[in-house]
Amino acid sequence: MTSTFSLLHNRAAALLAVLVLGCHAPGEKIRQAEEISRQGDYSSAIALYREHMQERLSVEDRPEWENPYFYLLLIGDVQLGQGQPEAALATYEEAEQMKVEPTLISDRYRAVGRWYQEHGQPQKALEVLSKYRDRDSLLFDAMLDRIAKELTAKEDAEAKAKKR
Repeated sequence: MTSTFSLLHNRAAALLAVLVLGCHAPGEKIRQAEEISRQGDYSSAIALYREHMQERLSVEDRPEWENPYFYLLLIGDVQLGQGQPEAALATYEEAEQMKVEPTLISDRYRAVGRWYQEHGQPQKALEVLSKYRDRDSLLFDAMLDRIAKELTAKEDAEAKAKKR
């Protein structure tokens, strides 16, 4: 798994702990999903996260502040860890449509951009970061600037190599 995935997963686990402490004891499905995700059974982990999300959505007296669609972030994190950035983006967009905390989603969009950068696709990273830039222009611009500088330096080095 990538460092980006680990960072997101740790942040999500910490937030999940806060959410769980504020309501009911942690669900068995969540514990199972986290464990089998660590073991590499991503499809089963995603299925368990979805089951848990549906269970929470069906609870009529859940706290007003609880948004079960939060689990879409964990699903997207698993997808990104699997090397499926497009699927992760779609899942994060779904979470955004379902009114999950914007800051959490903004972090995920930047993580996808970072994933592309770390996997040698800086142009794709620029596209993703530009598309979601309005979520937090300051943080996105810093990443965009860094990647653009790297691309420019690479292009300059290639041009110099051709002249030799």
